[in-house]
This record gives sequence, structure tokens and C-alpha cells, in this order.
Amino acid sequence: MKNLVSLFFPHEDKKDYFKSLDGLRGVAVLIVLLSHTSHEGIFFHPILNFDFFGKIGVYLFFVLSAYLLDRQIALVFIEKEFNKEYWKNYFLRRFLRIYPLFFLALVFHWFFSVFGISTVIDSWMDIPAHLILYLGESIFWSIPVEFKYYFLSPLLMLIFHKYLKWDLKKIMLVFVLTALGILILNYNLVLSRISTLRYLPIFLVGTFISITEVFKAKNIQGINKRKIDFIGILSFVAIIISVPQFYEKIFLNKVNFQSHQFYLPYAILWGFILLAAKYGDGVLKFFFGLRLLRFIGTISFSVYLFHMLFLKIVMIIEMPDYLRIYFFFILTFGFSSLSYLLIEKPLSRIRVNNISKYIPINKFIK
Repeated sequence: MKNLVSLFFPHEDKKDYFKSLDGLRGVAVLIVLLSHTSHEGIFFHPILNFDFFGKIGVYLFFVLSAYLLDRQIALVFIEKEFNKEYWKNYFLRRFLRIYPLFFLALVFHWFFSVFGISTVIDSWMDIPAHLILYLGESIFWSIPVEFKYYFLSPLLMLIFHKYLKWDLKKIMLVFVLTALGILILNYNLVLSRISTLRYLPIFLVGTFISITEVFKAKNIQGINKRKIDFIGILSFVAIIISVPQFYEKIFLNKVNFQSHQFYLPYAILWGFILLAAKYGDGVLKFFFGLRLLRFIGTISFSVYLFHMLFLKIVMIIEMPDYLRIYFFFILTFGFSSLSYLLIEKPLSRIRVNNISKYIPINKFIK
């Protein structure tokens, strides 16, 4: 059992490891999975109908990505460790994090389409179009959005460091004006579905939390645990109530919660939940720290990229309908576990040089 734990939780014994982070990823990808299974009409129980709610799970991924990346980069600027070695490793790791598995997923989807199991990629010509981030069909829409943010993030941090001197009031003003500007743009222009600019306010919530955590560490650590737990629980309840099927039954009204005016509210709610999971001491920290959720979060990228293929497979296999969702999760988690162990985990160890000699790696584990 201990060996199994070390395979999927290599940082388990590190004192400052933020365990709930993996659980948050697990919830994010489960929302996506339940949305897509609900759309196909298969459920663990009909009450768990999350149809048309998958994007809200992806918003959590965006908040978490910005939080982790920008916290790391802020520390690098503060300690003046922004040397060539660091940036080489930064971009190498971002590339290796996304592209090998992304390419494999595209090939798998195309390969199965040849045999009549069509999901996303119907032509091999779609593969290069996705790889250059020109297309983002179906589940792949989030890849160009997030990958382009990897390039935008260092520029934002440079501006905050060089010109705003990490003044949180000025940074907050920039964020508010940016969010308002993008909201106006989204109302008046049709920004591309795969435009990072369209979803930038979501990322900025994670960015602001990370910067506040770095520069106001004592303030954040001194947060009243009961208050942050309470706010986190209210935020979680608000998100659950906004599930279309729940909202319609409660309020007898339909609202398109995937519309752009809800990007920032959802991001803020996820931000409060993130803070409660890390700094609280109640039910959310316990929930997101559950080992099953953390396991799902660990393999979440593979799960996200390949689950539509397995969903299509279980929908065409002859079996009782009530068994389909169980087979779907078994196939998806089984394959994704292998993908994580054989591809993701080995690639995560690759460095240009030993970057840890420049920057204490434990600063980025929290």
C-alpha cells in the first residue's frame, strides 16, 4: 500500500505539501466527467445531472493553474532568481506538461475515428491544427487557452515586479479594470472560444491569491479559520445551486451560467474555496484532502484528455444502461493511471539542469 501511495503521491511526506490541491483538481475533472456523462443520459443517480456544467470545472483548473504558476514566478522575482536556467526550465516544463500527452490524445481520437468511433478528431489534418493552437474542438478548447497563459503569466509578473513594485492596491486596480474591460469586450465583440483574453479574469483570480499569499503571508495565515470555512462552504453551495438542473427546480427559471458575465463570479467562488481548502480547518479541507479525490486529481490531465473516447466506447457496447457509467469510470481511471505513471510522471522529472540548486523547490510545493 505504501508503495502505491508513493507512486501517485510522491510529496505525501513533505511537511508543507498542499494536499487539498490535488483534491481540488479531482473535483474539477469530476464536474467535467459528470457533465459529459449526463449529456449522454447515463448517471449514478438521475439527481446527479450535471449536463451543461462542465465548463465550471474547467474554470477551477484555470484558477489553480494561475495560482500555482504565478506564486512560483513571484517568488523567483523577489529572490532575483530569474536567470536563464530558470526560464529554460519553466518553458520546457510547461511544454512537457501539455504537448506529449496532448499529441497522444489527438492521435488516439483520430485513430479510433478511423474505426467508426468518432469523438473529436475526424481527420488527421485536425491534429496539426490543434497542435499549433489554431483549433480547440470539444474538450480540447481549454488547451490553447491555458497554454497561451503560460506565456502571458511571466509578462504579468514582470509588470507587477518592475512597474507596480508588488503594490497590492495597484495590482487590484489593474485586475478590476482588466476584468471590466474584458467584460465589455465580450459584450461587444465575439472573442474566440479559444482566446485566453476571453477567460483572463478567471486566471487573474488565481494570480491575485498567489501574490497576496506571497506578500501578505502573515495576514493570510492569520485568517479566522471559522470565517474562511464558512465563506468556502457558502461558495461551494452557491456553485452547486447553479447547476442548471438544480437551479431550474429551485427557482423555476433558466439561466445560462456559462455566459461570460459569470466567468469572474465563478472564479471568485472557486478562489474562496481554494483558500478554505488551504487555510481552513473544517469540512472543505477534509473533503478535498480525501485520498480518492486526490488520486483523481493526480491523474486529472489524462482523465480530461481521454475520457470522451471511453465515453463513446461504453455508449456503443451492448450492456445494461445502469452499468455504462461504472464501466466508463473504470476504463477512464484505469487508462489514465497508466498514462500518468508511464508518461506524465517521468516527463515531470526532466530539467535542463538541476534547477533546485537555484531555487529551493519546497517553496513551490505548498
